[in-house]
Amino acid sequence: DLAEMVDTSLMGAGFIILIIAASGGFGVALQAAGIGPVIERAFVGRAAASGMGSGLIFLFLGFGVASLMKIAQGSSTVAMITTAAMLAAMLPASGRGLPFHTVYVATAIASGSLVGTWMNDSGFWLFSKMVGVTEMETLKSWTPLLAVVGVTGMVTTVALALLVPLR
Repeated sequence: DLAEMVDTSLMGAGFIILIIAASGGFGVALQAAGIGPVIERAFVGRAAASGMGSGLIFLFLGFGVASLMKIAQGSSTVAMITTAAMLAAMLPASGRGLPFHTVYVATAIASGSLVGTWMNDSGFWLFSKMVGVTEMETLKSWTPLLAVVGVTGMVTTVALALLVPLR
């Protein structure tokens, strides 16, 4: 029945839109609260204005915050959008404060959002049910695999930011 298919599709799409909107709203709330400068002072310190080292801190900060957000609440989408909003509050609008293109910050955040999948992640359950393995087998296979993918993505991001800064 067409009405049932449309209803099912809209329910799935509505949930995705709700997650994206909620995480974007959370990011805006963090920006309005002034969390960006607090994080900047805590992690970047006075070195934020100069050198490649301070730029690399943004990469590791993006990776770390996205990883923690993913572990805490399970959604890669929410982790990426929230982390991007937090870091955006710390960077100039043009992104010229970095010694490399801002795309590297985005890939560091995306890599961080892959690390730490476990039972609060819908991807964990999708993998588990589609492959037909137990939760323990998923923890032993899928979780380490995504950790390796995330860390490899971060290493690649840092290497490219250093070798090909795109500035």
